[in-house]
Amino acid sequence: MQGSLLRLGDRLLLSAPADPDRRRTMAVRSSYDGGATWDSVDRGTVVTRDWSGYSDLVAVDDTTVGLLYEAGAADAREEIRFARFTEDWLRPRRGPDPATPDLAPGAPPAAVLGGARPTGGAIGGALAFDGADDSVRLPYRPGLPLGDGDFTVSLWFRYSAAAGEQPLLWMGGIGVRQPQVWLRAEPAHDRVQGLITVREGAAPPRSAYVRADGAYNDGAWHRAVLRRGGGRLTLFLDGTRVSTADVPGSVSRNSPFGVHVGARTDGRAHFAGAVDDVHVWDRALTDAEIAARNPASAAGNTVLHLPMDRVAASS
Repeated sequence: MQGSLLRLGDRLLLSAPADPDRRRTMAVRSSYDGGATWDSVDRGTVVTRDWSGYSDLVAVDDTTVGLLYEAGAADAREEIRFARFTEDWLRPRRGPDPATPDLAPGAPPAAVLGGARPTGGAIGGALAFDGADDSVRLPYRPGLPLGDGDFTVSLWFRYSAAAGEQPLLWMGGIGVRQPQVWLRAEPAHDRVQGLITVREGAAPPRSAYVRADGAYNDGAWHRAVLRRGGGRLTLFLDGTRVSTADVPGSVSRNSPFGVHVGARTDGRAHFAGAVDDVHVWDRALTDAEIAARNPASAAGNTVLHLPMDRVAASS
């Protein structure tokens, strides 16, 4: 995928699609150390969320940049577009994001993005998300990908939105071709849904869905648990088994990998509500452990554990 580089003052600019799966969302990102490190996608400036492809940056004059790029509403090759901007249009440089602890062994804190704020939770405190740009993002570490083994995802959520995709937890890639695990509420379809997309051998990626009837958007706290074990993928809502399915294979092999709470990994949907006590184990919890009000007390095999009860400035 062809991007472009251009020096502007103390920044080095990069133009390229920002979507981790497809040619979409043309954005301009910055480096302040000559390209050794780059702003993450959420710190970049979005030019368009349409489909987009090749691009070229050029200096129009000493302060103005021109961007020639492919784009379109249905395909990246529909049009050739031109935009011009100055440095004032770009998002300003910002310091380290605030963080919330990850209690998994040896895990660094997770970044709190957009302005997610503490609120009362189901178990102590929680984090509230505005549905616009708030989320929590975990830094990558080798222990996060779940592979082809058993796992259990548990979290509490509270919301009242009547429309929109409401992502709760997203692990892995995005789109129909990338291995992934996610939980989200879909109030317009009156359901809560979990999904895995897997790769096994040379077979094309396959997906399995588990769904609960009802949007659970009554403004009260509810607990969602997604468990893979014994050859089955099972969704529990408030301790009750509601749906089962499965396909064998890895949920993280050869996938652009990210872990986000409250947002899709491509940033195209954000949760409007609150999330508490996000916990992932690389084993299948028993029915008795899931039936407990606080399955976070289950011992061992913790992949991540976000109590979501505090936010602190990064040092």
